[in-house]
Amino acid sequence: MIDTESKLDDLLSAPNDADRAAMRAMNGGLLILGAGGKMGPSLARRARRAADEAGVSKSIVAVSRFSDRAAETQLKMAGIETISADLLDSAEIARLPDAPNVIFMAGRKFGSAGAACLTWATNAWLAALLAERYRHARIVAFSSGNVYPFVSVASGGATEETPPEPVGEYAQSVLARERLFEFFSGRHSTPSSCATACSPISAATCSKAGQ
Repeated sequence: MIDTESKLDDLLSAPNDADRAAMRAMNGGLLILGAGGKMGPSLARRARRAADEAGVSKSIVAVSRFSDRAAETQLKMAGIETISADLLDSAEIARLPDAPNVIFMAGRKFGSAGAACLTWATNAWLAALLAERYRHARIVAFSSGNVYPFVSVASGGATEETPPEPVGEYAQSVLARERLFEFFSGRHSTPSSCATACSPISAATCSKAGQ
């Protein structure tokens, strides 16, 4: 029974065989951008546990503003290096460490209606900045099912083959993020993929530049 937040966190961060195999196969460490949000802490801990259980030495670095300092403290206690940074500040982006593997989780959804320009800056312009900064890395960018149109419940839902038709500025800015990662991937031959936040395993590839 999951009756405490700590039990839920432990379950969400528990690695499986595929996670451990991925860590063994991955060259170099992992940098997680926007790691202080809804899913980032669990993913970072899962990566750390997977590497440790696989018996491989991997640096796991989590980057965020960390407005919630408790989340940063928990990550540090789990053996994850943390960096506090404002990713909308190009000077702070320049100071981030190089990394061969990057997961991009930075984004803005809640509050979008009151500050659409900030939503676009975070979801689109930031993607361009970081795609340029980490053009030599392998990048996985989290996306959203909101890039797809509304469909009938009876249809079974949109699939990755459904043409995007985002409704509203948040969804539109997320599609812009995908297109910008696709553009810079093509320009720099950066291996990139976009994964929906609800199902990172069945990721929709947004670039054919590499695997």
